[in-house]
Amino acid sequence: MTQEIYRLENIEPRSEEIGFFLNRPRFRECCFGPVVPGRLERPPDALISAICLWGACTDQSGQLRAFEEDLLARAVATSAQILASTHRLKILYGIQVEVLLCQYFLHKGRLVEAQYHLSMAVSRLVLGDLGRLGHRQGTFVDAVEEGEHVIAYWTVLYLDKTWSTMLNFPSHFGPDMENVDTPWPAEMAVYERNQLQRAFRPVNTIHAFLEQTAGFEGHQSILGLLTKAAILLDKANIVRQTWQPNMSSRETTAYLQTFSRLNERIKVFRDGLLPPNTLGGIAPAQRSRAVLAYCVAHAAAFELNRKFIATNAQCRDLTLTACRSIVWVMRFANVKSMAHIEPIVGTIWSAAAGFLAQEIARCRGIPAAVTAVVEMQGEYDEIASTLAHFAAESTFMQSQLALLTRT
Repeated sequence: MTQEIYRLENIEPRSEEIGFFLNRPRFRECCFGPVVPGRLERPPDALISAICLWGACTDQSGQLRAFEEDLLARAVATSAQILASTHRLKILYGIQVEVLLCQYFLHKGRLVEAQYHLSMAVSRLVLGDLGRLGHRQGTFVDAVEEGEHVIAYWTVLYLDKTWSTMLNFPSHFGPDMENVDTPWPAEMAVYERNQLQRAFRPVNTIHAFLEQTAGFEGHQSILGLLTKAAILLDKANIVRQTWQPNMSSRETTAYLQTFSRLNERIKVFRDGLLPPNTLGGIAPAQRSRAVLAYCVAHAAAFELNRKFIATNAQCRDLTLTACRSIVWVMRFANVKSMAHIEPIVGTIWSAAAGFLAQEIARCRGIPAAVTAVVEMQGEYDEIASTLAHFAAESTFMQSQLALLTRT
């Protein structure tokens, strides 16, 4: 019975959404194949319990829901024991457990516990020095194992950056984040085929991205796009918060230069994304993360410019365009045809709906804006109905939908 619960097939349709980053064929082999010391070892109990937990939580038949509380208690209790084990991949597996748990608690709307387990994931990244994987090339068993570590790092980083901005959590990455040399993630299939291009060792991966002024982003892995969008969102949040109305003229000039540079960097990134009408062609298992990546990219523009919407028409227009772009992503990706999606995107949707509601109220009495009001109302309704669709299975999405009823 237990073996059937934790078969990866139970959660495969939503593995990216819940943050399962391990190579699935390799993981099955570790679970059910022969043990090969130094290469294939049985996963720790905490990881099995965390996967069982998600299997029970997402079970469509409802037959496994009765196991959910026991599995949660076991996963949480055993998660702290991984680092004391002798497992060769205890750091990697420890990160995976914490990611699965933090995503579970967010799904359930239990934000304090979600934040705690995300902080545990970050602490394991630091312990394993996963931000310096560029200096560790050649130290892994094979390309798949290297890929698992690379993907683990960027998975935790995008979670930290999106959650810190959209949920007002403190970020667990300090100023030295821009000194990481871990390469951007490829799709897992690239690691499986050992097709990595290593022309040079990456240096200051994040800093180089932020200083980039042009470039096509479409060739990136979806996780790579999402992580870059999350980094821009985080920067937008930081810049927005540093504005003070009583700054000196010199400080104001410096601020506006930083503000303009970041606005341009966000624009270049968004313009480099493939058109949103390509999203519908992505397989459902990957479309959830692609939708999140696009929405986070547009949210970065929203986050940076919303500070000045009352005093600057250009900032208002950029914010409105970002909100409308989010709705276009939802429409082209046909998100309401999807059974599930990563719940943090609900914060972006509710924020966009809140701004649209403000614009509708502002423009309603303007005769020349009648058509615009109708269009914005349609976009607001699109967001509301989409949140309602996902609120049926996620407590967190329910909370985001409830925010709309108060606007």
